[in-house]
Amino acid sequence: MRTLLPGLLVEGSDGPYLRSLVKRQLDELVRAGARQMVDVLACDVSPVRSNDRPDLVLAAAEELAADCDIVFVHGDRDAVDARHKLVAELERRREDAPRAGVSVPLVPVLMTESWMLADRKALESVVGELAAYPYSGPQAVEKRVALKGGNTRLTPKEVWKALLGSDGPDLLRDGAELLVRRTDLAVLAQVPSYRMWCEDTQRALRELRFL
Repeated sequence: MRTLLPGLLVEGSDGPYLRSLVKRQLDELVRAGARQMVDVLACDVSPVRSNDRPDLVLAAAEELAADCDIVFVHGDRDAVDARHKLVAELERRREDAPRAGVSVPLVPVLMTESWMLADRKALESVVGELAAYPYSGPQAVEKRVALKGGNTRLTPKEVWKALLGSDGPDLLRDGAELLVRRTDLAVLAQVPSYRMWCEDTQRALRELRFL
């Protein structure tokens, strides 16, 4: 049996959710296509935020890559260029350190709340009925939308706050693992940015010969 250790550089307060999501999705990918038995370990999350000073972020990413098989570099859409630049630099440095982990960008369209809002059934199973849920389907979470009766188009983070109010931060912190566990990954895969991340992850796992 091989072990697979993922690492994560995360922006903002999304760590608990993404840490659980990375582990669950990797479990699914290796279960579906691994060449041998693979034990996916808990995700190693760096204490350095991916939107910190570039020199600190690069050093933290290299530290993760020295120990982890695959390193995910997270950022919201407004940071996509910086995250891809970091991944490119890490991959360039792998040429001199071939045993370092493969780096993969993890950039939801707009922000991570897009993914968290995609499976309405899962979200409602955690927080209760959301009568004002504004999305027509999973793909719609990548767009700004107006809540019923409103004219202003809101970002996913603004929708999250409007739906959950003062409970929103607690769910991000305390209920993240439960939300991930109840999310249907087939529903989440209907979100284009999530599907792209899965495809990038599959390519990295094939490079590492896990798939």
